[in-house]
Amino acid sequence: MGGVSRVARKQSPGVLGDRRRWVLEGQVDVEPEAGGSTKSKGSRQFLKDKLPRAGLKEFWYPAARAKAVGEKPIAVKLLGDEVALFRDGGKVHAVHNRCPHRGLPMSMGKRHFPGTISCGYHGWTFDMKGNCVAALNEGPCSRLPGRVNLRTYPVEERSGIVWIFMGDKAPKPIEEDVPAELLDKDAITYFHVENWDFNWLPGLENLMDTHDLFVHRNSPFYLFTKIPAWAEVGSEVMADGRGVAYHYSKVGPLQEDYPGLGKWPKRVWWRRKRIAAPSGEYLTAELRLPGITRVGFTTLMFIRYMVPIDENSCRAFLFSTRRVTGIRALFYRAYYHLWASWSLLKLFIGQDTVVFGAQDYDAPEQLSAPDNGIIKWRRILASFAAAEAGQGDGGSGGRKISKIDVAAA
Repeated sequence: MGGVSRVARKQSPGVLGDRRRWVLEGQVDVEPEAGGSTKSKGSRQFLKDKLPRAGLKEFWYPAARAKAVGEKPIAVKLLGDEVALFRDGGKVHAVHNRCPHRGLPMSMGKRHFPGTISCGYHGWTFDMKGNCVAALNEGPCSRLPGRVNLRTYPVEERSGIVWIFMGDKAPKPIEEDVPAELLDKDAITYFHVENWDFNWLPGLENLMDTHDLFVHRNSPFYLFTKIPAWAEVGSEVMADGRGVAYHYSKVGPLQEDYPGLGKWPKRVWWRRKRIAAPSGEYLTAELRLPGITRVGFTTLMFIRYMVPIDENSCRAFLFSTRRVTGIRALFYRAYYHLWASWSLLKLFIGQDTVVFGAQDYDAPEQLSAPDNGIIKWRRILASFAAAEAGQGDGGSGGRKISKIDVAAA
């Protein structure tokens, strides 16, 4: 069973009948770390302790709206690092936001010469590759040029977003990390950006359960949707080992009788639309590295990019996209501005943020059957975090990503 601690719990007759459900405690057997760690396989550790609280470095992330970046540098913080963004000759560049001399933010600097940026404290000047080319306070004979460097970051400007690669290795093609819909020039894509005062992890994991049947039941976005009383969840590690696919494998009736309690939820006449994905099947979704949720609705594709600012805050890029042309494009634009922009991106997501902000992510957990995707996701994330720390290869080449068996006994 992949080393997952399980405690059998008898359920009352009714929705689940006499079947047993396994309760996952959120603990796994952590395999030995590379380099001769004294921790043996089978030692009990909370998997959450292995998660990267400030995110994974070796990936592309959205950094800022492209139109917000001009020739004057601006400061952006992500994954615990401060970055200065600016344009030179129309092209966006990114450098570490602290001068190597005395630590003044480079976003407070100026661009006195084409192809350079100068610190606003002593005038140390760097080219677009991060090489020091002058120290204005020391004059043309300064010995600093060629001896000092400022870190630079690979950037690309796509679909109105400045994307940045935060890793130390050579950047992979951006198409390997970013969902194809967000790079599709023919798609109609809208996005909204919010800063949230909590860690990025809860904002991802909430996709992999059935909270929408409870938290979002009365959301305007689901106002006319037939929301079942309960659902069974299926999840599978994706073929490339970089994400988890999630779906409702079975949904219950619109109202259920809970023995000793009564019927729930209250039936209403106006719910007419079946909860579904574009394929016509029950709702399907994906959770992918480095921090992407991708959910297909009948009317649009919703993508949430969670970007850690630091261990205590994050930035959410909320995308709504659809590839349509002609009169359908006109209807989609109207639908987004008149309905989805506030019912989904404001009110629906607003319900989520209330939960995220109140959740104690470090509290002990007793996970249940619908949370099977969360366990799989945490194992993937921990595996890639170990690889970045030099303790594994990541993905299928690093620690094993075992299937979590949560089948009923």
